[in-house]
Amino acid sequence: MAFEESGESSSIFGSIGDSFKGMLAGVVLFPLSLYLIFQVETCEQASAALKGALPASQAKAGVASYVTGKLSADTLGGEFVKPGKYISYSQSSEVYAWEETSKEDSKTKKTVYDCELDWISSPKNPKNFKDPACKSKPFYKATIDDKSSVASDAKVKSEDGKTFSVNLSKVDLTSAVPSVSPGSGELAKGIAEGDYIYLSQKCASDQTEGCERISVSLVPVPEESMTFVGSVSGSSISEFTSAEGNKFLNASVGDYQTTMKDIQSDDNTTKWLMRLGCFIAMWVSFNLLAGPLLSLLSFVPLVGELGKTALSLVFGVVAFVITAVTILLVKFWYIWLILGLAAIGYAIYKKKAATATA
Repeated sequence: MAFEESGESSSIFGSIGDSFKGMLAGVVLFPLSLYLIFQVETCEQASAALKGALPASQAKAGVASYVTGKLSADTLGGEFVKPGKYISYSQSSEVYAWEETSKEDSKTKKTVYDCELDWISSPKNPKNFKDPACKSKPFYKATIDDKSSVASDAKVKSEDGKTFSVNLSKVDLTSAVPSVSPGSGELAKGIAEGDYIYLSQKCASDQTEGCERISVSLVPVPEESMTFVGSVSGSSISEFTSAEGNKFLNASVGDYQTTMKDIQSDDNTTKWLMRLGCFIAMWVSFNLLAGPLLSLLSFVPLVGELGKTALSLVFGVVAFVITAVTILLVKFWYIWLILGLAAIGYAIYKKKAATATA
């Protein structure tokens, strides 16, 4: 049974009052989104810092270098997986436990609280829920800790027979070196079902409250040769420190050219995802800044919700335009500088011309 929160916060004045509080977050979020766009467009990426890397045999100070060869390391296992040829192992758990939900009643405009079962990584104690009917629900805690580890004593045997040591915990692997879920034959304990490991057959067969499932991710050592791009010194591969002071040690499957293409591809994907995040942050800031108006519209019969949706879409278009223009301003700042100087020069020329004819 759902619980309806009463009081001023559920009235029209309370709703608008709460939206004024949200405006403060919007005031902070808008300039923050602009700052984040600047950081995204100016941050140094691995593909740029490692460009022009030299083979290990030609390595020199101040220039990135690389090694191509077969990777080997000590066997690595975990709580749920037998030792094997893995670069890394990680595990995280979820419990099928009670979670509190809330929504606004479209008619009364009051906040309605309820609870439902869901897979949760960090369940909360139901006794702290607001819905009285949910406070008596049992509290299920996770019994499996989140863990991660990497293989030790890693070595890269190059094509000319030389062996180089590398600390795999410092390596940024590209998406071309994928992670996998363990199969039944690789398990040390538990029952594999889909992408998860369960502690009992009952939980593997049916979702029952209190059940726990574990997500295990493995990165196998590739059979193919790999290229590690960083800084090669003697018989070790370490992070390369760029002119801007950033550290990079990246690796992928294949030769140097293939690895650099993989690094570039991952950099591009990351940058576009971060741009999307900046756009969403700006869009949210506009909705927060217009919170009182949106709250007032929600109380208008029939057209209120339609008006809120339309206004939010307009904010989305405005946020997209501002995000795009800001990216262009940062990315091609020199063009805007040239145009600005040209405009100033033209203004001075016009002023002198007008003075000469006076």
